[in-house]
Amino acid sequence: MEEAGASKDKVKVEFQANGICLPEIGLWLDPREARGKAWLSHAHSDHAWGLHSEAWGTPDTLRLYRMRWTEQESVPQRLCPVDYRESFEVNGARCTAVPAGHILGAAQLLVEFGGERLVYTGDIKWHEPLCGPRTEIAPCDRLIIESTFGLPIYHFLSREQARERIVQFARETLADGGTPAFLGYPLGRGQEIAHVLCSAGIQTAVHGAIARYIPVYEEAGYGFDGWEPYEPRQRSNKALVVVPGMRNVLEAAGKDIRIAYVSGWAALANARTRAGAEELIPYSDHAGFKELLEIIERSGARRVDLVHGYTELLARILRQRGLEACAALSETEADE
Repeated sequence: MEEAGASKDKVKVEFQANGICLPEIGLWLDPREARGKAWLSHAHSDHAWGLHSEAWGTPDTLRLYRMRWTEQESVPQRLCPVDYRESFEVNGARCTAVPAGHILGAAQLLVEFGGERLVYTGDIKWHEPLCGPRTEIAPCDRLIIESTFGLPIYHFLSREQARERIVQFARETLADGGTPAFLGYPLGRGQEIAHVLCSAGIQTAVHGAIARYIPVYEEAGYGFDGWEPYEPRQRSNKALVVVPGMRNVLEAAGKDIRIAYVSGWAALANARTRAGAEELIPYSDHAGFKELLEIIERSGARRVDLVHGYTELLARILRQRGLEACAALSETEADE
């Protein structure tokens, strides 16, 4: 659907179920099907999907994206790597990549066109991440920002607090003769957890779905000394980093396994039952409620469009604060 009121903005924006389109410059933002020209904010499959004729993103994002589409190598495609703070032009618009702090390679896009500055954040957080550069704020007239955790109940641990909790749980469990198992998404959270454990000198076995991306993180400067591939029958004196889908396998393997859930969803009251975890560590690669408000305020945007998550509720809160805010697209889950 086309977003209401777009005619008064210099950069026209169309919000559709399969992506966000800037029709005047022919550029799609994180489209969910193949397009001609696309900006990929990061490599999670709910944002980097489909094989586009021409796609821009940071070098790390494009490498991870290509790894996830190896079965389509023969499809003609032009990938255009853009470093942070580097600009490129698309049909008269100046576009600049800005760090977003979500996962490795994640970037916002600043679009300057017709005298207006528009920023699309993609998935974003404000606190410094365990792996990756901290978010930078690009002042703008209009901001399109995700609001996955846009409710006041969502407050997350800082990088330092998360690191301390992860290491403490691992060491205490190992000291008690148990096996600490951390649930982490295949791309982003899993590598962050493994990096923290390895940096603390804890022997760590990593599930293959997570381990396949470790070389990209290592090339970016993050250490994983001492990690080894996860094998179900060999877990003595090791911490495990596995995908959430392994929970039932771990539970069936024996009572000595203690599960920790590291996620923004760990902030929910029902998270322990939902995740089947003993330890909840509410650390996210998305912004919590106060972080979102800070990003929005620092941007100086006169207009804010919310996509993903609690868009209606956050838009109402922003309007109460005197901002022009609109719920553009709504979803309740994220690949975080």
